[in-house]
Amino acid sequence: MTSFTKPLVRAMATLVLTTTLLGLQAPAGTADAAPIAGVQYVRLQHPVPASPREVTEVFWYNCSHSYQLAQPLRDWAARQNPPVTIRHIPAAWPDQPQMMAYARVYYTLDRLGLSDILEQAVFHAVRDEHWDLTQPDALSQWAQTQGIDPQLLMDAWNSPEVQQEVQDAPALRERYEVHEMPSVIIGGTYRTSPFIAPGGVPGTIPVVDYLLHHSH
Repeated sequence: MTSFTKPLVRAMATLVLTTTLLGLQAPAGTADAAPIAGVQYVRLQHPVPASPREVTEVFWYNCSHSYQLAQPLRDWAARQNPPVTIRHIPAAWPDQPQMMAYARVYYTLDRLGLSDILEQAVFHAVRDEHWDLTQPDALSQWAQTQGIDPQLLMDAWNSPEVQQEVQDAPALRERYEVHEMPSVIIGGTYRTSPFIAPGGVPGTIPVVDYLLHHSH
């Protein structure tokens, strides 16, 4: 072997090795490169204790992106084995009365065990039919269309437990270092969103999937 061909062989071997290593970093079943930390997702500065298979969604009922992400995220979770736990946190800032009120809507429904069942119905009412469910009268009227006893709903709405959860909501959002919604946190450690994932809302689920399976 000549002195010229030896470097060439070494270079080809390095190329093959590099390509192989890059391939190992890609999500299973895809040819795309793995999501990049600091670009398509971030690591929380202060991770929150959680199961590696807990996925937390921070959302707002009056957010179009939250609406678009909600069902695909549930559909993805339903396909996971072992199961994935989806936790929901309403996005709330103390100086945003409407967001605080929609957090109250969520915690009211959650107290009645209806937040998951009625998720799409609430989004549809708020985003498509333009109901203002932050007003108790409107919320009671809408509840009747869903077969919910308005008195039970208002009892939950006015309960000390719901009021406390609403009061705590902004600090809970801050704990997950969320400043945009929707955001998705995987295992209490990694956060992504349609604003940093490639492809927006459709591209968020593949990033979530990658982090679930590759970040342990």
